[in-house]
Amino acid sequence: EDANNTTSEIDTKSAKEKDTDNLLDDEENSNNTLSKTKLKAMFRPTVAALKQRSLNPELVEAHDITAPDPEFLIYLKGIPGTVPVPRHWGRKRKYLQGKRGVEKPPFALPDFIVKTGICDVRDATAEDDAKMSVKQKNRARVSGKGAGV
Repeated sequence: EDANNTTSEIDTKSAKEKDTDNLLDDEENSNNTLSKTKLKAMFRPTVAALKQRSLNPELVEAHDITAPDPEFLIYLKGIPGTVPVPRHWGRKRKYLQGKRGVEKPPFALPDFIVKTGICDVRDATAEDDAKMSVKQKNRARVSGKGAGV
């Protein structure tokens, strides 16, 4: 039994030592190697370098450097007759749905219409309508006389 205990203690010690050795090895390897994303970012060309290498530098955009083959993408963009893909196709929101919650300012009449004085007439009729009771408003609506301005 003593022999079995000593071997199990040795096994557990060696397992613990192996774990610490593995941790140290992992730390050394992590210092020497980079993650895939960091490696891709290192080998990715800059926008300026891509503009220098391309025949049509005006077609290079900031997100073109993240393409799998940026040079080929710029070549395809530069072929005559190609149509660029609209920017909203890559977005998750539907087209023009991002303006929800933004209030529009009220409509303002152009200056040449304001100069005619029509605003004063409209304000006077609005005051008259405000003075009328609900019965009078319904009567005027049903009769149809004096439809207003």
